[in-house]
Amino acid sequence: MKPLNYACRLSVLTLSLAAIFSAQAQNSIETIEVKGERQAYRGEFSHLETPEAIFEFDAQLIENTGLTDLTDVLDMSASVSRQNSLGGLWDSYAIRGFFGDENVPSGYLVNGFNAGRGFSGPRDVSGIERIEVLKGPKAALYGRGEPGGSINLVTKKATFDDASSVQLTAGNRAYRRFEADVNTVISDDVAGRFIGFYQEEDSFRDTIETQKHGLMTSLVFKQSERSQIFYDLEYAENEIPFDRGIIAVGGNFEFMPIERFLGEPSDGPTTTSVLGHQLQWNYDLNDTWELSSAAAYRQTELDSFSSDVELLPSHQKFYFDGQTLSRQHRERHYDTDQYVVRFEVAGELETGSIKHNIIAGVDYDRFEYDRAYLVARGVPVSPTASDQDLYAINVHNPVYGQVTPGERLPAVVTQENQWSTGLYIQNQIELSDTLQVRIGGRFDSMKQTLDDKRRDIYTEHSETRFSPQLGVVYQVADNWSVYSSYGQGYRMNLGADFKGNVFDLNETDSLEFGTKLSLLDNNLDIAVAYFDNEQKNIIVADPNPDHRGAGLSIGKASSAGYELDIAGQLPADIKVKFSYMYLDAQVEEDYVDSAIYVSIKQGDDLLNIPEHSASLQVSQEYVVSGNALTVGGGLQYVDERLGQRGVDFYLPSYVTANLFANYDINAQWSVKAQVHNAFDRKHFTNSYTQFWVQPGEPRKVLLSTSYQF
Repeated sequence: MKPLNYACRLSVLTLSLAAIFSAQAQNSIETIEVKGERQAYRGEFSHLETPEAIFEFDAQLIENTGLTDLTDVLDMSASVSRQNSLGGLWDSYAIRGFFGDENVPSGYLVNGFNAGRGFSGPRDVSGIERIEVLKGPKAALYGRGEPGGSINLVTKKATFDDASSVQLTAGNRAYRRFEADVNTVISDDVAGRFIGFYQEEDSFRDTIETQKHGLMTSLVFKQSERSQIFYDLEYAENEIPFDRGIIAVGGNFEFMPIERFLGEPSDGPTTTSVLGHQLQWNYDLNDTWELSSAAAYRQTELDSFSSDVELLPSHQKFYFDGQTLSRQHRERHYDTDQYVVRFEVAGELETGSIKHNIIAGVDYDRFEYDRAYLVARGVPVSPTASDQDLYAINVHNPVYGQVTPGERLPAVVTQENQWSTGLYIQNQIELSDTLQVRIGGRFDSMKQTLDDKRRDIYTEHSETRFSPQLGVVYQVADNWSVYSSYGQGYRMNLGADFKGNVFDLNETDSLEFGTKLSLLDNNLDIAVAYFDNEQKNIIVADPNPDHRGAGLSIGKASSAGYELDIAGQLPADIKVKFSYMYLDAQVEEDYVDSAIYVSIKQGDDLLNIPEHSASLQVSQEYVVSGNALTVGGGLQYVDERLGQRGVDFYLPSYVTANLFANYDINAQWSVKAQVHNAFDRKHFTNSYTQFWVQPGEPRKVLLSTSYQF
């Protein structure tokens, strides 16, 4: 552990404990009072009172920009960087440099708790009221998580006001989208909201078309003035052709057009589906305490055939002639089921002059994952090996359907279950008008089983874990605070080693210092943070040559950097949202990459993580002919990033610009226009190797009209 890091963590712990014990020794419980409605796991604290950084995107900003995919919205936070999305099949991102298991989608929170795992395809943002980037370690409350932070999706709820809308959008490349949002008052005590969408479009990539549709339902039942029940349904289906992108061997990004597709159209689209239910009950126990309980179930499926570039050099003919690309044919069938239950109580009490803001609860999480993965691999390259033997295609003149794949053989056939039961408590103590201390922790009892049907190996593992959190907030002035925090976290790794033993838990330590400032009558919030994260037990390749294809949980990495977030309103009613991050993320121990078997050295950069990144969104509202006109735009800068582990291959930096305008024709009708990548910049968003490089989308123009009733 770094000496400075250790000293800072010790100082946070010492200050927290000293402040608590000194206060408790002088006071006894006298009165109890409540502090209003609280969000699950979060409590109710102002921007300046929390020892953490949060960056939000509200529904208005999402609507203005015309973005419909979660990953596109997250691009507006410099703290989030794109990762390998398995050919566009799911959302995959890193927060402050760490991204979790790259073989599964990035998980997220839904309405404050862990209910967003599985293979549901790229998440559409219809039905989302707000997207929160919760930075720093959250395991002390939420359970499993990454040290960089978590993404929380707050869904749109039914209200007791009849208000509905429909919207039609069209754009280039045959983009078509229909969306409806119907809110209805069913009775004095029951309201419902139904949000549906249908979208299809042609890609800029040859032969690629996508189609998706979904429905989100929200019901609210007012049992009494003290009690409310919320029900949310999520249903969506996607059809997405599997697309690994282009090849750029040696960093030659002009080697081939970004439109060229190197798979097989006959593989058909990958289909993903999700059906999720979430039920929540909020009850005011009395005038001082509130109970929040919830249950969720989410089922996802992914079915796919794909023609993937062969990465093993001995099987890749392109290395020999520079034009013939050897491929594998792969088949995937993934199914997941997730069950989550939570009970939480929150409130405020006083011990003398000291206030305690308490959150305590218990939750249960079960995740079931069935995986069937089959592969047909060509023969090693030799003078006698034909294109048919190699399942090859010419990169300069691809002729689809010219070769046929061989027999697909099982590579992975597993059934895996993860259980976790957790108890958590957090107390944010107001020692004075200027000083608050947060202390808390979570105790988890976990179990994991793995049934490897191909190797006929069954294994199970149980473990308990305590995740602490500490924080200090000092109010320098009414509009200025400084804070520090420390936390530990964990995540259960999927899979097992060569002998069938379940991998050790992925473990993290995170330290953060920051300051927050509210200006212009609290209309503009500014947050600056320094963070230092360490992660261990990352899955890497087993170096034993007899264990090829197996992994070990021995990898280590770190990330440290600075962030600046600005959000709010400037004079002249100019709304601004700015995000910048400097990040130093690197490998901390030598290992072998688990997929392409190259050596990784200590000090190497982490994959797809830029050193500098920034995003700016600006808008202003005018009155034209008595009606509102909103115009704005945004810029995104992403620095160069490592594009393949173990070699000197970097994706180039880029800047893209977006423009938008919304005009209300009258109280019912409005029109909108958006231009994404307005200057049509060629750019590359992420990659896994030089053979799997994802080009960013060229200029897209969207026009839409909406009617409210």
